[in-house]
Amino acid sequence: MNQHPTGLPLKAEQTFFDDASTDRLLAMVMTLAAELHVTRDRLATLEMLLERGQPVTRDALDQFTPDPAQKDALDTARQTFSDALMFCTLGVEASLGAPEEGVGKFDKS
Repeated sequence: MNQHPTGLPLKAEQTFFDDASTDRLLAMVMTLAAELHVTRDRLATLEMLLERGQPVTRDALDQFTPDPAQKDALDTARQTFSDALMFCTLGVEASLGAPEEGVGKFDKS
């Protein structure tokens, strides 16, 4: 394969980490995240069409223009998704766990 699916010539692989497999794994995760966002956005658009009482067709989805409130909702959903996706890169604890005083309740030893 000498060309990218877009038809552009392939270039040397971009690397961010010492191990190329980590770069490839990150690329896969980001590709899946992008696909998930598009799916969520499309579903939200479908719901907005249904709320307007408009016929749901592929063309209606493709041509949909949100009103200002809908645009704000889509923008907020996009930002929330992006924030949650990138939070793990901060290197901080994502799950706070049980408070110390509550841990004893689970200790059955």
